[in-house]
Amino acid sequence: MNRRRLIQTLILLVGLTGIALAVWKSVEDTQGQVLPSAAALVAGGLLAQIGILASARAWVSLFSDLLTERSNRALLRGTFYLSQLTKYLPVGGVAQAASQLGLAPTAGIPLKRAAVAYPVSAVCAVVAGLTLSTGLVFETGLPGWVRVLCVCGLLSVVLLRRGLMARFLTFARRVYHRVPSAELLPPQRDILMFYVWALVTVAASAAAYSLMLGSLHTGANLLTIFCGFALSWVIGFLAVPIPAGVGVREALLVALIPGVGTGPVLAASLALRLLTIGTEVMAFLVNKLVVRHHQRRLAGLAGGGPSATAAADAPITTSEPTPGHAVGGA
Repeated sequence: MNRRRLIQTLILLVGLTGIALAVWKSVEDTQGQVLPSAAALVAGGLLAQIGILASARAWVSLFSDLLTERSNRALLRGTFYLSQLTKYLPVGGVAQAASQLGLAPTAGIPLKRAAVAYPVSAVCAVVAGLTLSTGLVFETGLPGWVRVLCVCGLLSVVLLRRGLMARFLTFARRVYHRVPSAELLPPQRDILMFYVWALVTVAASAAAYSLMLGSLHTGANLLTIFCGFALSWVIGFLAVPIPAGVGVREALLVALIPGVGTGPVLAASLALRLLTIGTEVMAFLVNKLVVRHHQRRLAGLAGGGPSATAAADAPITTSEPTPGHAVGGA
């Protein structure tokens, strides 16, 4: 077993342990809860699948200069799906971030590039969630200051400017010289592409939650549910030590959706969590088949045989891009 497979196997085992605990706790919590309708669950599952696929493509989009082949992109998507399985561990986002960064080199991404791309991805994801939450301004049942803050969320798009990110990294590098150079930032086009995919990711999850909570006949406005979920997703995402933001998001949803009790909010959240876990595992398994298909095709093009198969199965190697190539857009 080569080093890449060993690392992935270890993370898979750890991730499956976390998933088992999350599923057990979620199933236990659903006892006595009125769950969403079957139609809402099916639609929610499809939307959750769209969300995880979009999330993986967002991560891959930050390395467009390195990943020029479909097989390379599929391999990196596989590492992303695998890292998602670890976010249900007790340390939550810390384990997920560590595994996502640790697995990137096994797909041929230099660690320094991944180390810079990860905070960029976090910023873009938060901005996407804040963008989708601005509709809460129309919810008259919320305090005025909350509605004003939601509108101000639109101003967060300024954080997507590559030049601003570069200045921050340059300043941080003066304080701590081991901070990676701003030249390793993704091009502006890739940053914006991640933001677009992040919008799809958060919107898909918000739509799934809206459908499931709406099926419980709470009478809540679907736009309020959608935008409230987007904002709660951001807060849960920022609550790094908490596994998948569980508890934080539900508490905020109860506060943001007027007239809806804790019971329906919790029931819809539990259903979405189980659906999300299922789609993440499915995405990982399907991607494994895609990667193997690409490896067999490459082996066939190389003439088959053990040496060709071994070469196709070997980790992708890339070189650090030159500073001028890494800069891309301004």
